Amino acid sequence: MHGGNIYGNEIEYDFSVNLNPLGPPKSVRDALAAALNHVEEYPDPEYRELRRGLANYWQLAEEQLVPGNGASELIPVIIRTLSPKNCMVTAPCYSGYETALNAAAPSCRIHRIPLRAEDDFTLPENICQEISRVKPNLLILTNPNNPNGKRISANRLREIVDACRTAGTVLLVDECFLALSGGDEDSLIHCIRSEALPAVVLRAFTKTFAIPGVRLGYAVCSAPTAERIRRELPEWNLSVFAQYTGTAAGGTSGYLAASVEVIAREREFLSEELEKLGFRVFPSDANYILFQSRDRELHQKLLDKGILIRDCRDYHGLTAGFYRTAVRTHRENTALLQCLRNIK
Repeated sequence: MHGGNIYGNEIEYDFSVNLNPLGPPKSVRDALAAALNHVEEYPDPEYRELRRGLANYWQLAEEQLVPGNGASELIPVIIRTLSPKNCMVTAPCYSGYETALNAAAPSCRIHRIPLRAEDDFTLPENICQEISRVKPNLLILTNPNNPNGKRISANRLREIVDACRTAGTVLLVDECFLALSGGDEDSLIHCIRSEALPAVVLRAFTKTFAIPGVRLGYAVCSAPTAERIRRELPEWNLSVFAQYTGTAAGGTSGYLAASVEVIAREREFLSEELEKLGFRVFPSDANYILFQSRDRELHQKLLDKGILIRDCRDYHGLTAGFYRTAVRTHRENTALLQCLRNIK
């Protein structure tokens, strides 16, 4: 994956964004081409075909689905809809949640649950007790977590759901990377489908199908909550390109299975080679890897050589020396490793 010019550096390989290394499937490319024939039409403001396809895929009611212009549009809208006064988040995790909380619910008190390096940044054993103690209006979790990539087991998620139900807490689970981890069987959507839960699940096509330029995501929740969220969204927020893409993506099970296989194989290869180079590598189930280096300038040294990784020092709970790299194709991963060997 080739980048452009960043910070005055020409980027040959961009490992800072975690897209599917296989690139968009043919069905999605064909859908984008077909959408060109409809650019003179307004998109469907009800997203009927898209919602119908998603509802069939997840065996949900169409009223439980809220498509949006990527997860970045839906996160602040969901928060504004729920209007939490007290929110619990893990640290480290995706910083966009706190940004959205500060913008959409500025009076909300944020309670951070620290994830520790010595525990490989897994959820602490006392998280359910903390939910019971704090009784937040909203708990935000990422499954798998970003930046370390560990999934939450189905049993653990069930315990958290039960604790949230008892505490009167709405649970927002960001599953934007779950499909590429091969963990869709553990999606909270299955529970929303079978029972009424005070929960919202966030999904995105961006990473799964390597289409960040299309901007498409969706939320899954109860029908009444979905209707409240829809009222906060602007009219015609999805282009015809997004709607055609989302509809076509439903028939890509073979592509997703191949993607999970490639990512798992390359993740193991990249993790082992990074460890051989002396880095501390944290276990991951996702298409990205968190690692720690004694070199606090590694990000800049790679950037000088045309390779961009994610410097994680700005995450709550992380410091200089923590980096995240995407899992790319074998050729790209080999190029990254060779560059690291030269730096070492």
